[in-house]
Amino acid sequence: MTEHLETLSRGIAYRWLAQFFLCPPALETYCNPEGQAFLSSCKTLPELAPCARLLEDMTAPTTDLEAAQARLTRAHNKAFAVGSSLSAPLYASVYLSERGLLFQQPARDMNRLLAKLGLSVPGTLNEPPDHLGIQLQVAAELCDRALSGNPCPVTAAHFLGDYVLTWLPHLLERCATQKEATLIVPFVRAALSLAQSDAALASDRKQAV
Repeated sequence: MTEHLETLSRGIAYRWLAQFFLCPPALETYCNPEGQAFLSSCKTLPELAPCARLLEDMTAPTTDLEAAQARLTRAHNKAFAVGSSLSAPLYASVYLSERGLLFQQPARDMNRLLAKLGLSVPGTLNEPPDHLGIQLQVAAELCDRALSGNPCPVTAAHFLGDYVLTWLPHLLERCATQKEATLIVPFVRAALSLAQSDAALASDRKQAV
């Protein structure tokens, strides 16, 4: 009998992707039954399915887990490094400011929005607020608030359209040129597809009114 899998919530999906961009995932997490079940749940969302299948392949019983972890960590660190013209930094400021520097207008805009939402970047996280991982965490929070019926000054869809989709396609282009692109691109494409889907849904609702 096929086990019924509940579709992963948007909030969990965005948080999972956020964690990937903030830190290379520990593959051993997906070797136990709970981790395997979570990857199966991820596959209920078409946008996340390629990421889940990639991690399943990297944690298969016949795979050298230590070598796979080293390869993934190396690809993550090299792709998202700051200071190299060949890398793909995870900061909106790099793509939306004239000189491609950190802590530009997108970071200031994010700081204002976080204050408006009563949120802040954890002190343990040494990243500017326009880091993709932080932006996806905000998207997850907005999805959760909407699901619980809590009033919010901005919707997840509008946040994604105004703060994330303005630069995420450019990040994907950069990632596609990386040496180990097959380990990185599925996650960037998943984030882009989720954001585009949610932003488009809001646009459709607006047109229907």
